[in-house]
Amino acid sequence: MPNITSQNIDYNQWYLDVAKAADLFEYSPTPGCITFLPKAVTMWERIRSTMQQKLDVLGVQNLLLPMLIPMSFFEREKDHVEGFSPELAVVTIGGGKALEDPLAIRPTSELMFCDFFKNRLHSYRDLPLLYNQWVSVLRWEKRTRPFLRTAEFHWQEGHTLHETREEANEFSRAILHSVYVETINELMAIEGISGTKSPSEKFAGADTTYTYEPMMSNWWALQICTSHLLGQGFMKGFDVKFQNRNGDIDNPWYTSWWLSTRSIGGIISSHSDDKGLIVPPKMSEYLATILPIYGKWNEAVINLYVREIAKSMLNHTHEVPVQGEYFRAIVGNGEKVLIDQRNVRLGEKIGDWEQSGYPVRIECGERDMEGWKCVVVSRITGEKVIIELSEVRRTVERMHTEWQMALRTRSRQRLTENTILCHTIEDIGIALESGKFALYAWDRNPELEAIIKDRWKGTTRCIPFDGQFTDTLLPTIPPNLVRVIIARSF
Repeated sequence: MPNITSQNIDYNQWYLDVAKAADLFEYSPTPGCITFLPKAVTMWERIRSTMQQKLDVLGVQNLLLPMLIPMSFFEREKDHVEGFSPELAVVTIGGGKALEDPLAIRPTSELMFCDFFKNRLHSYRDLPLLYNQWVSVLRWEKRTRPFLRTAEFHWQEGHTLHETREEANEFSRAILHSVYVETINELMAIEGISGTKSPSEKFAGADTTYTYEPMMSNWWALQICTSHLLGQGFMKGFDVKFQNRNGDIDNPWYTSWWLSTRSIGGIISSHSDDKGLIVPPKMSEYLATILPIYGKWNEAVINLYVREIAKSMLNHTHEVPVQGEYFRAIVGNGEKVLIDQRNVRLGEKIGDWEQSGYPVRIECGERDMEGWKCVVVSRITGEKVIIELSEVRRTVERMHTEWQMALRTRSRQRLTENTILCHTIEDIGIALESGKFALYAWDRNPELEAIIKDRWKGTTRCIPFDGQFTDTLLPTIPPNLVRVIIARSF
C-alpha cells in the first residue's frame, strides 16, 4: 500500500501520490506522455457516454479527421499559428524522404475542419453543420502533470457552422451549459463559475471564449472546458463561403468547443483526500468492493458467500477476472461488483480500497455468514452498518446517492466560501496569497492582468454570467465595469 503525502505538506506530491496509488496511470518513455490505465479509461468513457447522449440531443454528428495537418494550413490564420507554434510537433520525413510540406501532429483541428467545411457548404440550406470528433491531440508542453497537463491527451472537439452570429453564439452557449456544465455538475459532482474569458485569455483566433472554472481543493482554478465563438476569421482565411438567403455570397459563423481528460485531473484534485482517490459514485466502475475476511480453513466457503452477496445486488450474473488471480468481478445487467480475494489482513485490504476511491466496501467473515449478514461502509462519510443480504442493494444505492450529493455540495461550498469581494489591487493580492478567488469590478484594462500575473501569478479566469452567486457578492456595478474572477490556476 503506497504512502500518500498529505495535501498540507506538498500538494503537488499529494496529487501524484493519489493518482499513482489509485492505479490511474503509468509514466511513459514518450516525453510528456502517460499511459492511461483501465480505471482512468473507464472514467473517461463514463464522461464520454454522458456527453455523447447530450450531443445527440443537439443533433451533433461524429466524424474523424486526419491527425496530420499540412504546415501550410497554419499560414492562413496568423493568430492561430502564433497561439500554437510553441506547442507544435512537426513531421518532416515520411517514408524516408523529406516532406515538401511538413505535417503538424494535431494540436487542435480548426484548420482541418475549415478545409473540410469548404467542400461541404454551398448554400444556407446546408446550415447548420454540426460535427464532433473523439480523438487525441499533441501539444509539446514544457511542464507536465498527469491528466492536468500532458503532451498527448484525449478529448472531444466539436466544430459547427451557422448562418448568423446570433445562432452560432447561442449554440456555443448551449454547449457550455447543456453539455459541459450539466455533465460536470451531475456526473463529476463538481461546481464552478461559468463566464467569458478576457481578450488576453481567450482561444487564439476566437471572437469569444466561454469557460467553466471550478475551484480545486488547493483553492486554485481549473479551466475544465471551453466553448468558442470563433466568428468568421477562419472562414475567410480558408475561403469558406455560402450563398445566403438574399442570394449574396457570405462567410458562415464558426464555433468550436472541447472537454478533455484534464477533467480526470479535476476529479482527483476536487474530491480526493489524504487517504487516496475519491471517485464520484456515478463514475465508479463498481457498485461496491467486497472484502472477504478469511480464517484458517474457511476460504472456500467464504468465497461462496461473497458471491451470494454479489448476486443479491445483481441479476443474471457471470464472473470475470480482474488484474490476475485474486481480483474477480461479478457482472450483471451492465453493473459490476469487485471481489478482493487476497488472503491478507483486513486492514491492508481496507487501505487499498480507500486508495482506490471506489464508493462502498462490503466486509464479510464467518460470523457475518452465519447470520446471513455483512458490513457495508461508505468511503466518504465513513458510515458503517451491519445489514442482512436482502438490504444490501438498497443500502448501497442510498450511500451512492448521498455520496454523490455530498461531493457536489462540498465542491459548491468550497467555491462560495472562498470567493471574496476585493475593492483594490492590493485586496486581490491578499486574496490570492490566502488561497481565495477574488471577485473584482474591472474596467477591462489589461494592465490589471499584467500586474496580478507578475506580482502574484494570478490570472483573470472569467467574467461571470449573470444569475450566479457572484451577483450576490457584487450586486451592483457601474455600466463601464464588469465583474471578473481572478485566481491562481493549473
